[in-house]
Amino acid sequence: MPIRFNLPGLGRNIGPLRAHQWQLDVAYRYLHTDQFYVGSEINDRAGPFGTGPDITIHSWEFTLNYGLTNRINLALRFPFAAGTVSRLYADLNRHRTSAIGLGDISAIGTIWVWDPSKHPRGNLALGFGVKTPSGDNAASASFFPANGPPTRAPVDQPIQLGDGGWGLIFQTQAYRTISRRTSGYVNASYLLSPKDTTDMLSPIPGRRWGAPDVYSARLGVAYALLPEKALSLSLGPRIDGIPLRDLIGGNDGDIRRPGYTLFIDPGVTFTHGRHTFWVNTPVRIHQDFKRSVADIEDNRLGGGDLAKYLVLTGYSIRF
Repeated sequence: MPIRFNLPGLGRNIGPLRAHQWQLDVAYRYLHTDQFYVGSEINDRAGPFGTGPDITIHSWEFTLNYGLTNRINLALRFPFAAGTVSRLYADLNRHRTSAIGLGDISAIGTIWVWDPSKHPRGNLALGFGVKTPSGDNAASASFFPANGPPTRAPVDQPIQLGDGGWGLIFQTQAYRTISRRTSGYVNASYLLSPKDTTDMLSPIPGRRWGAPDVYSARLGVAYALLPEKALSLSLGPRIDGIPLRDLIGGNDGDIRRPGYTLFIDPGVTFTHGRHTFWVNTPVRIHQDFKRSVADIEDNRLGGGDLAKYLVLTGYSIRF
């Protein structure tokens, strides 16, 4: 949760860039879910027409980074996604719909509080950026009403390519050397969405899909398993979520899935010269869907879909 990430950073920063240095990141995320949750419990009967949907999403993110100075980095991120949803529709048959294409492009600037060349054992970075509404939030497919011919309508919101609005990105990261082989890390991001709802009607009469704020954070410890081979392991918790209310703007009437998912996030990283390869497999250990304001007003249970695990992998090259 959220099942379609608006936040940048499927990849991860592998250390400060030097002035005038470039870095290209290519990251991939795999997500599959066939479980519908209400609160902290599975409740497939609360899904569309009494069954939970089956959702698969493949995401790619290409990021071009540039070191403006030793302390200031700039990044331009281009996300792509291919998602499919299989669920029951009004004709009580299971149908499959899909969407593929460019997501919401974002640009971010980051500044390190201390000069990395003078503080190699630890540092703190603060970032600010803008997310554009470049991704299509109205991708459509053929739907099957109980009576009458098929009609085209927007696909389910989880596989839409964008949220239809501009956003402000706030992020921070920090690291600290603990011992010769061990270091700690923290990464956190918050997407602030001033727009209350998208222009797309939801399946709930009179309600539109929301463009909610989104947050993500991870922390943990990295251990240099083979320092001479630049092979390290990492482990720590990760949390992804959508708040009940946005920091700014109204949100009483939108359709959103507020709540959070907590993961344990093991990873491995290998660096060879200018090249870095990494894999993380966050495994869900706890979840809690909240009822939105609209759910309470309409007397609905709320809830949504959650993946048991994620697969995140990537490659970075500096030049």
